[in-house]
Amino acid sequence: MRIILVNWAKIWDGATQGGGVNGYAQSLALELVEQGHEVVYLSGGTAFVPGDVKPDGSATPGECAVRRQPDWLGIRIFEVVNSPVTAPAGFQFREPAGEIADEALERELQAWAGRIAPDVIHLHNIEGFTAGSVASMVRGCEKPPAVLYSLHNYHTICPQAYLMHQYREPCHDDLNGERCVGCIPGVDARAERTARATAVAKEQGLTALTVSAARASEPTEAGRAEQLSPLAGMTLGERVAWLVTGRLPPGKPREIAAKAPIGAANSAGVARAAVMPGRGSDSDWNGTWGLEGDTRGQTVSISGDRAPPPVVDANAPELRPVTNEIAARRAEVGEGNDYAKRRRAMVAMLNSCDRVLAVSKFVRDRYESMGVEAAKLEVMSIGTRVNRVVERRADLVFDPPPFDPVNPRPIRMVFMGYHNVYKGLSMFADAMDLLPAHVLSRFDFSMFAQAGESIEWRFRRMQPRLAGLTIHFGYQYYDVPWMLGGKDVGVVPSIWWDNAPQTVFEFFSCRVPVLGAAVGGIPDFVRPGENGLLFRGNDRADLARQLTLLAAEPSILTRLRAGVRPPKDIGVHAKELVGLYRTIRGVKNRD
Repeated sequence: MRIILVNWAKIWDGATQGGGVNGYAQSLALELVEQGHEVVYLSGGTAFVPGDVKPDGSATPGECAVRRQPDWLGIRIFEVVNSPVTAPAGFQFREPAGEIADEALERELQAWAGRIAPDVIHLHNIEGFTAGSVASMVRGCEKPPAVLYSLHNYHTICPQAYLMHQYREPCHDDLNGERCVGCIPGVDARAERTARATAVAKEQGLTALTVSAARASEPTEAGRAEQLSPLAGMTLGERVAWLVTGRLPPGKPREIAAKAPIGAANSAGVARAAVMPGRGSDSDWNGTWGLEGDTRGQTVSISGDRAPPPVVDANAPELRPVTNEIAARRAEVGEGNDYAKRRRAMVAMLNSCDRVLAVSKFVRDRYESMGVEAAKLEVMSIGTRVNRVVERRADLVFDPPPFDPVNPRPIRMVFMGYHNVYKGLSMFADAMDLLPAHVLSRFDFSMFAQAGESIEWRFRRMQPRLAGLTIHFGYQYYDVPWMLGGKDVGVVPSIWWDNAPQTVFEFFSCRVPVLGAAVGGIPDFVRPGENGLLFRGNDRADLARQLTLLAAEPSILTRLRAGVRPPKDIGVHAKELVGLYRTIRGVKNRD
């Protein structure tokens, strides 16, 4: 069969760009090729090439088009360049109407799909595309293909993809789009596309193509981008991190402040003082004199000592426990704003598919509550190729030493994955801080966290009380056996409705039981008392109780390890999908 797979990120980047979804799409594509199918991969929303370059080097994106890229490991690669929709999702957040339909993009996709003539179109994410893109590809095909959509995140019903309001709490109801307004900062999408095109122009050394003296004197698009976005000058990775966490990377606030003109409101007190002559007369040497916004020598510790103790609101949204209960939504009156229109268009697109695959039971229930037809929804857990990585390095995967009640050894506990607010590493640190020293000393903790630099200090402060501490900032897929060999328990402390975190599969592949949050799809795979333990999501006290239990009875982990089974292999999963593809095509051919 000829199968189109769609996702926003480039397939060769795997999980390093696009997270677990792209890592999975990469594994699936390679396996389908291995099983004899023709795979065509389409991405979009990240590549913006110059259509017009000004004398100062700034550029505007050219026309939207689908372009062929070099094949990758037997997979035909195509990419939408200059898409009107910016990916990943956070970059498009302020312009929800742009994700509903776009004539130029959909015309290109219709013609492209007609030339490809696929048997199957399997969408894994349409960040960088419109809701109308799916129907346009189907229209382009002479014979109707099977159309499937896999729900790896919540992008189709949430424009920032996580269903977490203001990074703080799960969103049960967008209130007909009103609650989406200002949910996250977002950026100016047009300025972002301009900034990316300008970066390409500078990288390739492009110069002015078509410009008049009059236009050259106008404010450049790059200038507008810098005015509109605090992200000017950052890499794409830094921009994604800002959108996910709401915080600028280390050093960026200072750099931005330094660009402000002297005399402007500015936290860079040292820079302001440097241009002031000081006071030289006797009459000026008495009394007090200060600078507004002075930050000289005001380190975190000094500022903290001078500041009043922080007031912790126990009822703050970010501290409330999270469960899988799906709250009833308010009846909607009227068509709502552009966010509401976007959601309805996306739900209609999902209902137009032949099958909508939910990666866990919770995801199925959540989407059904948002209007996706139950008859279209099917739960199908994904597969992974981590089993094969483990098989190749079986020497690195070994059971930890037994627990001796007379001479107890530390419990070897691991976190691995991406550090952002949703993955719960900060919440996990809070729970660890609740433990008394004699309990904390029972744990030897290893942290393998991409972008973990910002939280390292919290665990370093615990280090004297821990039995051991190992920290690495990120890892490669093939490192998993080395990381998990001889470990007792893996922690998955997500504070959002995590669809189906692949770290659970990676732990299980190495016979490591999981201590996980009972949220999203995690309970589909972690069965308490059999292959792991669950705690109430975002509940620091409950997590601390579970850790205290393990410290007192570490033999529990030995019993749990015996119940761990390898996750579904990507080969088995690919065959499941191919069977479903054929079933849908058979029905369509009969019709």
